[in-house]
Amino acid sequence: MPYVMANDGCKLHYELHGESGPPLILIHGWSGSRRYFDLNIQHLAKTCRVYAVDLRFHGESDRTSHGFHVHRLAADLHSIITCLAGTERAKPVVLGSSLGCAVIWAYVELYGDAALGKCVFVDQAPSQWALPDWTLGSKGIYDAASLANIQAALGDMSAFADGNAECCLSIPPSAEVLAVLKAETLKCNSQILGKLMADHAPKDWREVLKRITVPCLNLYGTKSGCFPEAGCAAVGELIPDCRNQPFDGCNHVLCMEAPTLFNEIVAAFVEGFPLEFVEFGK
Repeated sequence: MPYVMANDGCKLHYELHGESGPPLILIHGWSGSRRYFDLNIQHLAKTCRVYAVDLRFHGESDRTSHGFHVHRLAADLHSIITCLAGTERAKPVVLGSSLGCAVIWAYVELYGDAALGKCVFVDQAPSQWALPDWTLGSKGIYDAASLANIQAALGDMSAFADGNAECCLSIPPSAEVLAVLKAETLKCNSQILGKLMADHAPKDWREVLKRITVPCLNLYGTKSGCFPEAGCAAVGELIPDCRNQPFDGCNHVLCMEAPTLFNEIVAAFVEGFPLEFVEFGK
């Protein structure tokens, strides 16, 4: 499997699919891997060059003894984008799901968005934490006590993987796909996941979102087990050039729950087609 070398020597593995079209980088969420996009890659690769990445600590990428921070993952994304710039003529579209959104926001905070073509965000609120002026964060990880609860749950990774799928998928995929997802989660280290979530959950990205200048698409489930609908919708409201699109009746992992609709919307946005032709929420 090909990889990009991060600036600290960490190997970041990825898959490349598609012969032509704009580059599209897929960034999975916490405890996942590139395999979360198994139901999307082949469709998107018909019109895009799809780079499905394993974040550091996930999938086939290296597990380092340091870097348990969203901004470290953002620096890794910078390495990936810099590497692709040598082979791709167009600026990449970056799609982040859950934690993947925060990785993109941290990238923008560190490097700006001049190297990006467009962004797609999938079911993540600007802050998971409950704050004096913010009550639309995570339903399950919103303060020190709830963070400690999830860190304790990681002690039994098999049970955690099953419970995570139950929480995040209202319209579950096939048993075969669920088995792959569990296997990918079990590749992760429980202590690393706990440290990474401790860095991720308290961050407030609202001011960063206001600084994003490229066209964006914000997708979220109306029945998300992770966030209130209004919390995810706030992403599209804060970014100057962003379209909000709810997925009616869907939970957190939209790319698996409604793959056909997800693929059509993302492909249309990446290619610059009008989105109105898609029957949203159907």
